[in-house]
Amino acid sequence: MRSGNLPAGQEEYTLEDFNLSPEKRAEICEGLTERQTFMVNQWMNIHDELNKGNFKALREYCDVENFTYDNPNRPDLGTFEEWSTSPEGLYNTFPPCVYRTLKAWGRGDDEICVLCHHYGKQEKAYMGVPAKGQEINVTWFSWLKFKGDKVVHIYSISDVLTMFMDIGIIDAPQPVDPYEK
Repeated sequence: MRSGNLPAGQEEYTLEDFNLSPEKRAEICEGLTERQTFMVNQWMNIHDELNKGNFKALREYCDVENFTYDNPNRPDLGTFEEWSTSPEGLYNTFPPCVYRTLKAWGRGDDEICVLCHHYGKQEKAYMGVPAKGQEINVTWFSWLKFKGDKVVHIYSISDVLTMFMDIGIIDAPQPVDPYEK
């Protein structure tokens, strides 16, 4: 598969690329501390479970009582209970609905930042747009804060504009050099 909205070197991929091998996980975590590597692996474990449709596993990896979520594109998803509905909705609408981590960075013993990729193919209506097999390739950054072994906060910025264009929700011209005379 090919996607022009993935980082350089990531454009060509197959569905197998969403099953991260131990070697690929180690490559993603290269340069991180042991603690940061643990946190990134917890995040990748969440993706493994979501890729299988195991949404109950989110409770294993998140502190459901203290969890908060922020994303300017989804202000409706602030609590764990609200946020945890989104992966299931996406899974049912965009199968195979798979996630993977592309890169990771760490800060101290409780924070990581991850660049991720979500792929799916629309099989149900989404925001009023009928399914015609539209493919989505969404890249996003998440900053995650941990308390102990569990995620307590996620702040995400995702490429929703490209997703909406791919689905057919909006038609937007691509930017040109705004400084060109």
